[in-house]
Amino acid sequence: MRVVEEKKISSKIEETPKSKINIASIIKKNGIKENSEAIEGNLDFLTKLLEEDSGNYEPPIEDAKLNMIRDDLTRNYSQEVLQALTDDEIRRKLVQVVLKEHGTFFKKDKEVAEYVVRECIGTGIIERIMTNDEITDVGWNGSQLSIETNSNKWLFDGDKLNITQEYIERVISKYAVVNDRAFNSGNPIMDGMFKNVRISATHIDNSPDGSTFSMRVARPRLALNKENFEDFAPDYILELFEKMMKTKANICISGETGTGKTELQKLLLSFIDNHDRMIMIEDVQETHAKELFPDKDIFSWITTPKKAISDLVKASLRNNPRWIIVSETRGSEAYEMLQAVLSGHYVVTTLHAVNARAIPRRFVNMCASGFKINENAVEEDINRYFDFGVHIKKTVVDGKVIRYLNEIVEFSANEPTTVFKQKFINGKFVIENGSLSEDFKEKMAEKFITFEFPEDQTNTEESLPEEKEVI
Repeated sequence: MRVVEEKKISSKIEETPKSKINIASIIKKNGIKENSEAIEGNLDFLTKLLEEDSGNYEPPIEDAKLNMIRDDLTRNYSQEVLQALTDDEIRRKLVQVVLKEHGTFFKKDKEVAEYVVRECIGTGIIERIMTNDEITDVGWNGSQLSIETNSNKWLFDGDKLNITQEYIERVISKYAVVNDRAFNSGNPIMDGMFKNVRISATHIDNSPDGSTFSMRVARPRLALNKENFEDFAPDYILELFEKMMKTKANICISGETGTGKTELQKLLLSFIDNHDRMIMIEDVQETHAKELFPDKDIFSWITTPKKAISDLVKASLRNNPRWIIVSETRGSEAYEMLQAVLSGHYVVTTLHAVNARAIPRRFVNMCASGFKINENAVEEDINRYFDFGVHIKKTVVDGKVIRYLNEIVEFSANEPTTVFKQKFINGKFVIENGSLSEDFKEKMAEKFITFEFPEDQTNTEESLPEEKEVI
């Protein structure tokens, strides 16, 4: 390995114009518990959100009238209220119903009618938060509401935002209904998807401080792309990834929660040949692969209570796939995936592991969780037939979350080799390049593909641009 570059993080990663409203005073009123400095001057919508739900904002209709309309809609239009959660046309019809039957309460103002319908059939403040394209995650820990973007996190006191346990239960119940799931003492864990939001909720019976939930927004876009890749890793690594996929490499992506594993996985999918059939297997439809890549031959499958990932991996082999893409490997499906690789199919998946070198052992443990195996033989197969492990990390600088490629390791029957390493040391990214094995270079050559790392470079310090887009 050789050190080829040092890239320095500037003291301010991103700076945006300050809002005209004094956000700091609103923060103090509403009890933000962390990253309060990072919030100032960022995301004007958050200021408005705080005002609307903290008493600084007067809603367009009184609570008593809103509750009366809600009761009326629930009583007389119960099916429409349920359907409107997923059908925008029915939602628009309910707006007309509210205007016609209750418009005298608010002078038949259409915007007020839309507000009423949103509050009655939607999920209130949560839905309003989700309409902002910057938001990636929303969570409730029983007393505090967390809001995350790609580069920031804020934690709000629920009492100051008038969030009650009843409201939280109503939000979760709406997601449970549209996913045809129960959420109660007998079914205290609920995982589901509504539109582009994935939710995992835990009932109050298992959470003494109140029911909790975590929501992840999955938008049909490439958050990591060719334009911003250099903020994640050097540009020549993008070229390497593309050539790995063209060579049909089996790749496992590891990292802790929130590092961007799925985003890298989607970028890798973009390099798959359009005529190569891929079967995308997910718990919920998070990648939006068919929408992102309409010209590719993609079968998009999701799990159900009766059909787990392992069942779908086995079924995929009967559908003539070239690629089997599992959004996340967590258990015994690892064994079925290994069998797919051994039968000549190609795999890209994500998993949790401490680093790239730990991936083979992690895979063995998952295989052993459902099958009686010879662990040494399985580990040897993984090292021999899986090509690369990729590990992603994240760090926080001045309140900003920076996600970066930490390492690429090439597996082999002998000893894994570090192909690329990027470390964050004393405010700098130190980059080291290795080399590809002769075996993989031969695979590339069979497809008329070549790749060489850049020649040694003099160590340099490069400040990141202030307007840097953080992945």
